Amino acid sequence: MNLNDWVLFCQIVDAGGLIAASRKLGVPKSTLSRRLSQLENDFGARLLMRRGRSFELTDAGHLFYPEAHHLAKQVEKAQNRLAEGMQREGGVIKMAAPRMPGATFLGAWLAEFLALHPHIRVELDLSDTVVHLLDQGYDLALRVGPMTSSSLISRRLSNTQRILVASKHYLALHGQPASPHELKQFDCISFGEQSSGRDLWFIKKEEQTQRISFKPVFRCDDMATILQVTQSGGGIALIPVFVCQDLLEQGELQQVLPHWHGPEAVFYLVYPEKDLMPARVRLLLEFLLKKAERE
Repeated sequence: MNLNDWVLFCQIVDAGGLIAASRKLGVPKSTLSRRLSQLENDFGARLLMRRGRSFELTDAGHLFYPEAHHLAKQVEKAQNRLAEGMQREGGVIKMAAPRMPGATFLGAWLAEFLALHPHIRVELDLSDTVVHLLDQGYDLALRVGPMTSSSLISRRLSNTQRILVASKHYLALHGQPASPHELKQFDCISFGEQSSGRDLWFIKKEEQTQRISFKPVFRCDDMATILQVTQSGGGIALIPVFVCQDLLEQGELQQVLPHWHGPEAVFYLVYPEKDLMPARVRLLLEFLLKKAERE
């Protein structure tokens, strides 16, 4: 049974007939007549007696109309409440992001956003595991691309180079590689899921690209841990600049093969259909995009 037909039945009665309801709703009279017939078939009883342009409620129709009218009002009330909730700027935004962006520039940007909008709260989940926005109830996520095909919308936020770095202590003990191919003679640290095989780095200098195959001395899927192990002298790692910028400036890390770099790390904001986005989420999305443009 289609409950929408209950609402249509009330709209036909309230409008004064099929023709008037058709004009008011912008729905063909034949469609309304078919839906009404289906409703009557569902109940096994005639609800309206059609008399030319007029109609008359049957006994069953008189019994059914109050119940259908109550349902129609409840549907209208729910729609109004939902619309009001979508338009309100206040409330909670549930967001997901990888650990390192969340602990660096994203955290600072969100603090600025919350200062501008004290009526909004943000729940930020940091994990390098990709979350399913729709299934897990997230409004927005920051992801590192390239993006694969998805039912979600993605907007490019910013990008940064990946560079080779190691600690001063490690380089003092082992020296610097003179070329990309010498990297396999050093302790290399890999970011990614656990695997027993070899890893690959693709690094580039101008138009030259080198494919470096190596067996990592340490592999981890948490960038914060990768940074800590590298800083502690564990080896050479390929890390996004924004992750290690402070340690480079402090002299804790040094760049290895400074003319070579890895693929760009591109950050995207991903979210469901924008037309259905609550006002508070739209505010945050637009704020982050404008913030990235100014940086």
